[in-house]
Amino acid sequence: MNYSHILIMKAGPYCGYGLGEIIAIKQREQTLCGKFFWGYGGVFCRPNAMQGFIAHAKTHNQKIMILFSITPSSYALEAPERFTYFTNHLARWEKLPKEVLLVGNKKAPHFAIIAKDLREVSFEINLGDYCGFSGMFPDPNKYFDSYFRYRVDKACGLYQPKKNIPKRMVRIDYVAELTEPYSVYIK
Repeated sequence: MNYSHILIMKAGPYCGYGLGEIIAIKQREQTLCGKFFWGYGGVFCRPNAMQGFIAHAKTHNQKIMILFSITPSSYALEAPERFTYFTNHLARWEKLPKEVLLVGNKKAPHFAIIAKDLREVSFEINLGDYCGFSGMFPDPNKYFDSYFRYRVDKACGLYQPKKNIPKRMVRIDYVAELTEPYSVYIK
Protein backbone atom coordinates (compact mmCIF):
# COMPACT_ATOMS: atom_id res chain seq x y z
CA MET A 1 0.00 0.00 0.00
CA ASN A 2 1.62 3.27 -1.11
CA TYR A 3 -0.04 6.42 0.21
CA SER A 4 1.30 9.71 -1.15
CA HIS A 5 1.40 11.61 2.20
CA ILE A 6 1.93 9.74 5.47
CA LEU A 7 2.52 10.38 9.12
CA ILE A 8 4.19 7.25 10.44
CA MET A 9 4.15 6.65 14.20
CA LYS A 10 5.34 3.93 16.51
CA ALA A 11 2.54 2.82 18.85
CA GLY A 12 2.69 0.72 21.98
CA PRO A 13 1.68 0.53 25.63
CA TYR A 14 1.49 3.93 27.34
CA CYS A 15 0.93 5.15 30.91
CA GLY A 16 -0.46 1.83 32.14
CA TYR A 17 -2.70 1.20 29.12
CA GLY A 18 -2.00 -1.70 26.78
CA LEU A 19 -2.09 -0.95 23.06
CA GLY A 20 -5.36 -2.93 22.68
CA GLU A 21 -6.94 -0.74 25.38
CA ILE A 22 -5.70 2.43 23.69
CA ILE A 23 -7.10 1.34 20.31
CA ALA A 24 -10.49 0.53 21.93
CA ILE A 25 -10.53 3.94 23.68
CA LYS A 26 -9.73 5.75 20.42
CA GLN A 27 -12.36 3.79 18.46
CA ARG A 28 -14.92 4.71 21.14
CA GLU A 29 -13.91 8.38 20.85
CA GLN A 30 -14.36 8.13 17.09
CA THR A 31 -17.86 6.67 17.54
CA LEU A 32 -18.89 9.35 20.03
CA CYS A 33 -17.11 12.40 18.53
CA GLY A 34 -16.69 11.53 14.85
CA LYS A 35 -12.92 11.69 15.30
CA PHE A 36 -10.27 10.82 17.86
CA PHE A 37 -7.27 12.53 19.44
CA TRP A 38 -3.97 10.62 19.56
CA GLY A 39 -1.54 12.20 22.02
CA TYR A 40 2.22 12.34 21.74
CA GLY A 41 5.23 14.24 23.03
CA GLY A 42 8.80 14.82 22.02
CA VAL A 43 10.47 17.03 19.47
CA PHE A 44 9.23 15.40 16.25
CA CYS A 45 6.05 16.44 14.41
CA ARG A 46 5.06 19.34 16.61
CA PRO A 47 1.89 21.08 15.31
CA ASN A 48 3.74 24.13 13.96
CA ALA A 49 6.27 21.90 12.17
CA MET A 50 3.47 19.88 10.53
CA GLN A 51 1.82 22.92 8.93
CA GLY A 52 3.97 22.85 5.77
CA PHE A 53 3.29 19.14 5.31
CA ILE A 54 -0.46 19.63 5.76
CA ALA A 55 -0.42 22.55 3.29
CA HIS A 56 1.49 20.42 0.74
CA ALA A 57 -1.09 17.61 0.98
CA LYS A 58 -3.98 20.08 0.59
CA THR A 59 -2.31 21.74 -2.41
CA HIS A 60 -2.05 18.33 -4.08
CA ASN A 61 -5.58 17.34 -3.00
CA GLN A 62 -4.25 14.36 -1.02
CA LYS A 63 -5.30 12.79 2.26
CA ILE A 64 -2.69 12.31 4.97
CA MET A 65 -2.76 8.76 6.21
CA ILE A 66 -1.42 7.89 9.65
CA LEU A 67 0.43 4.58 9.67
CA PHE A 68 0.99 2.97 13.07
CA SER A 69 3.77 0.46 13.56
CA ILE A 70 3.68 -1.52 16.82
CA THR A 71 6.63 -1.18 19.16
CA PRO A 72 7.09 -3.22 22.31
CA SER A 73 8.48 -0.15 24.08
CA SER A 74 6.37 1.08 26.95
CA TYR A 75 6.19 4.49 28.58
CA ALA A 76 5.37 4.22 32.26
CA LEU A 77 4.41 7.10 34.51
CA GLU A 78 3.56 6.76 38.20
CA ALA A 79 0.69 9.24 38.16
CA PRO A 80 -0.37 10.17 34.63
CA GLU A 81 -2.40 13.35 34.41
CA ARG A 82 -5.36 13.93 32.12
CA PHE A 83 -5.15 16.65 29.48
CA THR A 84 -8.31 18.73 29.20
CA TYR A 85 -7.60 21.56 26.74
CA PHE A 86 -6.38 21.90 23.16
CA THR A 87 -5.49 24.61 20.64
CA ASN A 88 -3.98 24.72 17.17
CA HIS A 89 -2.69 28.28 17.38
CA LEU A 90 -1.72 28.82 21.07
CA ALA A 91 -3.99 31.87 21.30
CA ARG A 92 -7.32 30.41 22.43
CA TRP A 93 -7.60 27.14 24.31
CA GLU A 94 -10.74 25.00 23.99
CA LYS A 95 -11.98 22.27 26.29
CA LEU A 96 -11.51 18.74 24.95
CA PRO A 97 -14.77 16.78 24.55
CA LYS A 98 -15.45 14.80 27.74
CA GLU A 99 -15.26 11.56 25.73
CA VAL A 100 -11.59 12.20 24.83
CA LEU A 101 -8.98 10.54 27.02
CA LEU A 102 -5.44 11.93 26.74
CA VAL A 103 -2.98 11.27 29.56
CA GLY A 104 0.70 11.91 30.18
CA ASN A 105 3.17 14.07 32.02
CA LYS A 106 1.89 17.65 32.00
CA LYS A 107 5.36 18.99 32.84
CA ALA A 108 6.52 18.30 29.26
CA PRO A 109 4.91 19.75 26.12
CA HIS A 110 2.36 17.43 24.56
CA PHE A 111 0.43 17.41 21.32
CA ALA A 112 -2.28 15.40 19.61
CA ILE A 113 -3.14 14.51 16.07
CA ILE A 114 -6.80 14.36 15.14
CA ALA A 115 -7.91 11.49 12.96
CA LYS A 116 -10.79 9.30 11.84
CA ASP A 117 -11.38 5.80 10.50
CA LEU A 118 -8.92 4.00 12.78
CA ARG A 119 -8.69 0.41 11.63
CA GLU A 120 -6.46 -2.63 11.97
CA VAL A 121 -4.47 -3.63 8.89
CA SER A 122 -1.52 -5.83 8.07
CA PHE A 123 0.93 -4.74 5.39
CA GLU A 124 4.50 -3.53 5.02
CA ILE A 125 5.97 -0.41 3.51
CA ASN A 126 9.49 0.19 2.30
CA LEU A 127 10.90 3.10 4.31
CA GLY A 128 13.13 3.92 1.33
CA ASP A 129 10.02 4.92 -0.60
CA TYR A 130 9.32 7.95 1.62
CA CYS A 131 11.27 11.14 2.12
CA GLY A 132 10.75 13.46 5.05
CA PHE A 133 9.70 17.09 5.08
CA SER A 134 11.66 20.20 5.99
CA GLY A 135 9.42 23.22 6.29
CA MET A 136 7.23 23.37 3.19
CA PHE A 137 9.10 20.93 0.96
CA PRO A 138 10.14 17.28 0.74
CA ASP A 139 13.76 16.76 1.80
CA PRO A 140 15.55 14.46 -0.69
CA ASN A 141 18.39 14.06 1.84
CA LYS A 142 16.13 12.65 4.58
CA TYR A 143 14.62 9.32 3.51
CA PHE A 144 12.90 7.20 6.15
CA ASP A 145 15.17 4.18 5.60
CA SER A 146 17.95 6.07 7.39
CA TYR A 147 15.85 8.58 9.37
CA PHE A 148 12.98 6.61 10.97
CA ARG A 149 14.91 4.65 13.59
CA TYR A 150 16.19 4.76 17.16
CA ARG A 151 14.57 7.69 18.98
CA VAL A 152 12.69 8.94 15.90
CA ASP A 153 9.23 7.52 16.58
CA LYS A 154 7.14 9.66 14.23
CA ALA A 155 7.71 11.42 10.92
CA CYS A 156 5.84 13.08 8.03
CA GLY A 157 6.71 11.72 4.61
CA LEU A 158 6.00 11.91 0.92
CA TYR A 159 6.02 8.91 -1.41
CA GLN A 160 9.08 9.39 -3.65
CA PRO A 161 10.76 5.99 -4.05
CA LYS A 162 14.54 5.86 -4.36
CA LYS A 163 15.85 3.68 -7.15
CA ASN A 164 18.18 0.68 -6.80
CA ILE A 165 18.51 0.60 -3.02
CA PRO A 166 18.07 -2.24 -0.56
CA LYS A 167 14.58 -2.31 0.94
CA ARG A 168 13.99 -1.56 4.61
CA MET A 169 10.52 -2.84 5.33
CA VAL A 170 8.38 -1.97 8.34
CA ARG A 171 5.09 -3.60 9.28
CA ILE A 172 2.01 -1.39 9.58
CA ASP A 173 -0.66 -2.60 12.02
CA TYR A 174 -3.18 0.28 12.10
CA VAL A 175 -4.11 3.15 9.80
CA ALA A 176 -6.26 6.26 10.16
CA GLU A 177 -6.87 9.44 8.19
CA LEU A 178 -5.72 12.80 9.54
CA THR A 179 -8.64 15.23 9.81
CA GLU A 180 -9.23 18.84 10.87
CA PRO A 181 -7.83 20.49 12.91
CA TYR A 182 -5.05 17.95 12.16
CA SER A 183 -2.49 18.62 14.90
CA VAL A 184 -2.94 20.51 18.17
CA TYR A 185 -1.22 21.49 21.39
CA ILE A 186 -2.75 19.99 24.54
CA LYS A 187 -2.60 20.90 28.21
